[in-house]
Amino acid sequence: MPRDKISQSNGKILKALSVILVYFLAGFILSGCNLTAFSKPAALQITSVPDSSVFMDGKLLGKTPFYSDQLSPGDHTVKLSASLSSYSARISLTSGTLTVVNRELADNFLAQSGENLWLDPGLSGTFLVSRPEGTEITIDGKFYGNATKLIQNLEDGDHQVQLTKAGYVTRQFQIKTSSKYRLNADITLASEIARGQVAVAEPSPQVQVKKVEVLKTPQGFLRVRKDASLTSDEIGRVSTGDQLEVIQETDDWVKVLFGDNKQGWISKTYTKDIAQ
Repeated sequence: MPRDKISQSNGKILKALSVILVYFLAGFILSGCNLTAFSKPAALQITSVPDSSVFMDGKLLGKTPFYSDQLSPGDHTVKLSASLSSYSARISLTSGTLTVVNRELADNFLAQSGENLWLDPGLSGTFLVSRPEGTEITIDGKFYGNATKLIQNLEDGDHQVQLTKAGYVTRQFQIKTSSKYRLNADITLASEIARGQVAVAEPSPQVQVKKVEVLKTPQGFLRVRKDASLTSDEIGRVSTGDQLEVIQETDDWVKVLFGDNKQGWISKTYTKDIAQ
């Protein structure tokens, strides 16, 4: 075949291939395909006390302590189950990063504690959310205020976090910060009452109050005197049948509470003890 005809034939083939490639790329883009299939998988670490079964999106993954670095990025539902205790949460897995779930399980949900940690690329700082709200945040011994709180300018690296609140068990854990990501921490504190760490005050023993009843007198009443003596001033009178609280007594006299919280002495001769 002449050389000029061969060149013309090759040109037609290359032109056809170019057209096919353009249509292929257009179809790929319009179909909504992207390169997520080639992105890095996400990692997940889960610890629990006691050890528990780990489920993700309803599928059993294994037991705690659990670790995998071959999981699909995105939002997932994680459930931990151990005997009568369980915990379920929605977590975010980010490509090429580690998400951490730590949980202390208990039959009573209010007695559970733990933290979920994950990273958001393209953002900065450390964002802490707590249950209950208003916990006090201390990082590396420095007080940072109350949760919920976004803390900026923590140096990259490891830090010790502590959350406290009256009536709840203090929670401590470690974080690793990076300026390339925002670290999110969702922390749960356990109730001291639910954990049984608060001693319930026992009811105080009831003090037995002694009472006397006024007997019938020749006058139809009984004089109340300032002191335990017949010569002492009369400060009031009580009637037959009155039941009076005893404050003090001697062999012959009884100091009682009468009237409007008044105190005085009456003759024991005209009283009898009331059985309690």
